[in-house]
Amino acid sequence: MFLIYPVQGESITMKVAKIRSVESFGMICAEDEIGLGSNHAGIIILPDEVVVGTPALNYFNPYNDWIYEIGLTPNRMDAMSHLGVAKDVCAYLTHHNKKETKVKSPFNNSFKADNNLLPFKVTIENEDACPRYSGTTISGVTVAPSPQWLKDKLTAIGLRSINNIVDITNLILHETGQPLHAFDADEIAGRHVIVKNLAAQTSFITLDEKERKLSANDLMICNGNSQPMCIGGVFGGLHSGVKESTKNIFLESACFESTTIRKTSVQHGLRTDAATRFEKGVDISNTVNVLKRAALLIKEIAGGEITSDVVDVYPKPKEKNSDRIKISLLKKIKR
Repeated sequence: MFLIYPVQGESITMKVAKIRSVESFGMICAEDEIGLGSNHAGIIILPDEVVVGTPALNYFNPYNDWIYEIGLTPNRMDAMSHLGVAKDVCAYLTHHNKKETKVKSPFNNSFKADNNLLPFKVTIENEDACPRYSGTTISGVTVAPSPQWLKDKLTAIGLRSINNIVDITNLILHETGQPLHAFDADEIAGRHVIVKNLAAQTSFITLDEKERKLSANDLMICNGNSQPMCIGGVFGGLHSGVKESTKNIFLESACFESTTIRKTSVQHGLRTDAATRFEKGVDISNTVNVLKRAALLIKEIAGGEITSDVVDVYPKPKEKNSDRIKISLLKKIKR
């Protein structure tokens, strides 16, 4: 038995089956049924010169990668990312190999705004539900299909490629554990982002084209006219998101309070990757680092310029925690 991965839908287990009382050891598939393309017009017809018996792997040369699945307990938000798992692996290798092993960090110090032609203002009205909100703008981007390497990375972790901007935010979410959201900057009235709660029963159309009635507890990302654009930390809106015509982006990297996100996610039945991480608690100290990485990658892949400095609203900075522990206890744990 083995698995095939269609372009849409869940993976399919292939196994020997009987057809008209005769065992069948193969299956004829269309491109989309085995993830090679979007064509479902019929079976794949290979050129006459292809040698019979050539392994499909050699002919189609698909992307290959190693996939590691880990048993993650609900309390390990720090390991809900590739970077988090890598840190654990490095700690293990350092201890057992008696030689320091370090993570190769995806962050660098090369971020710099090209100019300040598209600055934004950010106001947080509910600081308990949103203790930190960071953002920047990238102008003159070209929204297009992602390069193949980016599509392959997402496919390897079970995600569907959408476009280069959205794909970058998804890649970095799984890489760092920090959710991001990209807005069409031209759809944000007043170049002003307001994080606030709206009146109960306010109507809001989400990205899946469904109209939802908001609770007074739902934290919303609004524009300068206090019109909702996104359910903070949970799901985007239909009209403010990135589309093919988008040229200018406002990129969000924030920290939302876990209980607020959990209640909103459950109430609206929106169990998104972002909500899953926020409800377990993200690293509030990392919003700006991740934002800069994403902005640089968008500029590299989608073009454009970084047209504002980072705006970072952090009303009550948290102190770094430190713990004291006895060496004798550490030795017991090591055993």
